[in-house]
Amino acid sequence: MTTSFKSAYLVRGAIAAAVLAATGTAFAAEEETGSSYDNYVYFGGFYLSADKDRTNTKKSGDSFGYQAGVGQRLTDNLWVEGQFFGDTIETGTSNGTDYYQTGLGVDLQYAFGQRSEFTPYLLAGIGGVYNDVPGRDKITPYVNVGAGFTKSLFGLDALRLRGELRAVYDDYSEGSTSTDGKIDYRAGLGLEMAIGNREPEVVIKEVPVEKIVIKEVPVERVVIQEVAPEPVSVDDDGDGVINSSDKCPNTPAGAKVDGNGCVVEQTLVMRDITFEFDSARLTTNAQRLMENAVAFLRSDSSARITVAGHTDSRGSDSYNLKLSRDRANEVRDYLVGYGIEANRLQAVGYGETRPVASNDNESGRELNRRVEFRIQK
Repeated sequence: MTTSFKSAYLVRGAIAAAVLAATGTAFAAEEETGSSYDNYVYFGGFYLSADKDRTNTKKSGDSFGYQAGVGQRLTDNLWVEGQFFGDTIETGTSNGTDYYQTGLGVDLQYAFGQRSEFTPYLLAGIGGVYNDVPGRDKITPYVNVGAGFTKSLFGLDALRLRGELRAVYDDYSEGSTSTDGKIDYRAGLGLEMAIGNREPEVVIKEVPVEKIVIKEVPVERVVIQEVAPEPVSVDDDGDGVINSSDKCPNTPAGAKVDGNGCVVEQTLVMRDITFEFDSARLTTNAQRLMENAVAFLRSDSSARITVAGHTDSRGSDSYNLKLSRDRANEVRDYLVGYGIEANRLQAVGYGETRPVASNDNESGRELNRRVEFRIQK
């Protein structure tokens, strides 16, 4: 077979060759600032207004108790929490007999939004409580329902204030002839500390993307040329693994890979991702270079990325923290807008808290203004 034809088939019709852009709309996911985590521990106290039947008086007994718990995310909005609590109910009786309660239980919580931002939630749960009353000790089941909220403290995603109100019904009765249970009301306040892997919750917004329309144009002729086989030593993405053995093409420049050419866990500084001055808007050049990151994530479906934003020390701490978060979110949104699954991407900002060079000169500040990709497998 010859390597080329001087002439081939003459094409008298028209073929599709020109591309015109038309405006369209696509969906992208956006995470609220300060993402929640998969797990948390909780410590707090509560004020308890006891059922008046416990006190043998006309009014409820006042009590203060403690509680601790461990929570686990089940879905984007649903959480399960194991609890331990205890309290002493002042009965106000002349013989000085009080109620001592300790209990274990499990709650389901439905949270309306991000758990680190101000987030209301509803709860319902069951458990068992030990009522330590002289002469009438008993372990009884209980159910409770309630509502509460969480809110991050001091700008820390992992530290949250928590407040809640509960109505607790237990099956404790005063004697063998009594079948009435007791309803107590608890108002609690405490701290949640997030632990484990960070998983962003997302809301949906619309962002403009482009639709492609094909237009026919006339072409004189088509020349068919035989293409020589690709040399076995070609390494298009420059990761040190030749194309024929590379199972993960489009590796980002400078990334470490395994023997199959797939990126291993590491942190990459993306110097080419830049923003307009004092803004979270990507520069035109950065948008073009982001296509490399999109191609990498499409070729390696096992890779997950945490986008970390950093600033130099100019400006206030709070302003730099917000700017770094906004920039990290902008990069994440850009990737999601081009089809990368939102659950593979996270965004976090550190402001000026993690410099890699001195902020006393411009060259050092330039190094500190950066975006990092933390690649996880």
